Amino acid sequence: MGKPTLDQFKKYQAAYDYFNDRLFGGELAPCLLMFREGKKKKNAIVLGHFAWDRWTRGDETCHEISLNPEALARGLKDTMATLVHEMAHQWQCDHGKRPRAGYHDRQWADKMDELGLPPTDTGEPGGKRTGQRMSHTVAAGGAFDRAFRAMPELYALPWTTGAALELAAKPEKEKAKNKLKYTCPGCAANVWGKAELRIVCGECDEPFECAEAE
Repeated sequence: MGKPTLDQFKKYQAAYDYFNDRLFGGELAPCLLMFREGKKKKNAIVLGHFAWDRWTRGDETCHEISLNPEALARGLKDTMATLVHEMAHQWQCDHGKRPRAGYHDRQWADKMDELGLPPTDTGEPGGKRTGQRMSHTVAAGGAFDRAFRAMPELYALPWTTGAALELAAKPEKEKAKNKLKYTCPGCAANVWGKAELRIVCGECDEPFECAEAE
């Protein structure tokens, strides 16, 4: 088995250094790499986090990048994309303009596009590029995609968890559609109620039509 702590963090650091060199021109200063569990929000988990100047040693400070161990089971490419996502925050902190806490602004989004990780608030192509809670996609043939395919296998994290797979296996409960929308064809007034209601508009004397489920 060896020493799991040393095995895991040696590869973690090697992966960080590799992407720093390939994608950021070695501009990023060393930071403290961690694993931290993220809070679950609406059946989703926080995959990674960047915290500037979190650690101190005398007069020195350094940033922290943490990955959620629950997310490691998604696969190495997704894990490394999350690492680079957080490295983009470090780049902006040190070489751009710091945004307000937790916000993903246009400067960060432009950098993510340059890295081949188009930002999206939905996790799917076409979402908003900026916002408080953001994800990304991987552009085929983009800078990250090329760097990952060239990454030596010895940088792969040897230890993962299965928690993320268990979470993904539980489908989100569908919201009960117990209200229907009714619209007056005359004045376009709307009301919501249970199925099979018979409603007449007091202004138009027209029966409301069931339009769609809420």
